[in-house]
Amino acid sequence: METLYFSPLLLGINLMLGCAIASTALWYFARPYCGPGVWMSGAWTLNLGIWLFIGYMASASPWLNIAGNSLQLAGEALLMVGVFRFLGLPPPWWTVPASAGAMSLVMSWHWFVAPINTEFVVTFYALIGGLLPIQACRALWVAREEPELSGVRRFVALAFAGFALITLLRALLGLIDGLQGIEHVDVTRSVPYLLPYNFGIPLWVIGLVGLALMTMRRILADSRRHAEQAEDSAERFERLMRITQAGVVVLERGRIVDANPMLETLFARSREHLLGAELHSLFAPAEQIRVEELLGRADGQPHDLEALRDAVPFAAEISIAQLREDGRQVAEIRDVSRRKALEQQLLHLATTDPLTEALNRRAFEERASQALQRSQRQNLPLCLAMLDLDHFKQVNDRHGHITGDAVLREFSLLCRQRARATDLFARVGGEEFILLLPDSDLEAAAQGLERLRTNLAERNLQGLRISVSIGLAEWRPGETLEQLQQRADTALYAAKVAGRDRLMRAT
Repeated sequence: METLYFSPLLLGINLMLGCAIASTALWYFARPYCGPGVWMSGAWTLNLGIWLFIGYMASASPWLNIAGNSLQLAGEALLMVGVFRFLGLPPPWWTVPASAGAMSLVMSWHWFVAPINTEFVVTFYALIGGLLPIQACRALWVAREEPELSGVRRFVALAFAGFALITLLRALLGLIDGLQGIEHVDVTRSVPYLLPYNFGIPLWVIGLVGLALMTMRRILADSRRHAEQAEDSAERFERLMRITQAGVVVLERGRIVDANPMLETLFARSREHLLGAELHSLFAPAEQIRVEELLGRADGQPHDLEALRDAVPFAAEISIAQLREDGRQVAEIRDVSRRKALEQQLLHLATTDPLTEALNRRAFEERASQALQRSQRQNLPLCLAMLDLDHFKQVNDRHGHITGDAVLREFSLLCRQRARATDLFARVGGEEFILLLPDSDLEAAAQGLERLRTNLAERNLQGLRISVSIGLAEWRPGETLEQLQQRADTALYAAKVAGRDRLMRAT
């Protein structure tokens, strides 16, 4: 222990222990950057090797000598591998088992096969320890990525190059002593032994300090870059907020904390009046519960709601997305009144007859099928009537198609005015119409249609007396729409044969 106390080994132990602790702190605060974790592993492996070597000095155990020297070289190799990891280069992991394994073989031969001059053992150890940093020095010196790190990279490269030079000089001196047959019983008196402790370890510590500086420089550079990106993103967001044709709001717990100018235009409110307001206050009272649901969902999908502008409702589309984990959200609101009006217009064109404004055949069949299914499920009555204007061809022939079209329009208007909201009225041919009456039995339907026929007979359409023949059928359980319509059509034919201007019920 006295030898240890007066040797530079004790100082080296303290320095390497401090480096291991510092490397651990660097790894902890630099996560998830690659490199510091490997440096930490290397530093602690190196320390373990030193302590095992101290155990050898106290016990003269060959196993501790073999393990101590091998682990020290493995720790040095790990530190160099960490440099490659930090630079984003393929790490030479093979150097770790290669260096430790080669040293283990030499030490095992020395202890268990044939003793070797200890100076040759020192030479072999120093040769491996000197070659390991060289590859890391070259990688640090030639790296071109991250120009802001070039200065500190070269500083670290020079520190490790100095360490490699000292270690290789140690190998040369050990080789000279070995060739001269010199063998130091007390290694603390050996120049090759003392050289790395007096000069190499300080350079090693400087190199580790440089690695820490390099890591911190990268963190600072990345932080600056992220700050610039965040500033650019904020600027882009601000520009988008100003030029977009949609109202955009930033929300915190459902309240507006920021809004673009378009939102002021959209809702005819000043920015001061909007900030701090609840989002649901922009919408009709009936929509406020749904707005709260959309805030909770924040799925980014568009949803149609009824918004308010000066207490006047208009069709709006809103999409809400999560902006931050702290509860902030962004919402985009568009006035879709024109689109909705166009959709309604297109739907009207697609489902109605352009001349009479009655439903067309396709729309009638779709809706009638649904009504029929409802009657079947709930066992409700349902009737269907076929209506045909009498002698309509004569109207066209005598008075022209313009008059004939006007008659059709007036008749359609009369039927739609007489029909209930749940009834379906459609034009299925030139002067032929169809009427579906849900929730009506045969008697009630017949009474209503008789009133329609009588009212038509009392009117003049375009100055002409027009009559209508009607065939009426009541739905039977299990009957299809086609079958029901066929029975009503048969009843209509019977009304025509019987002299027209009458209603006939299907059998």
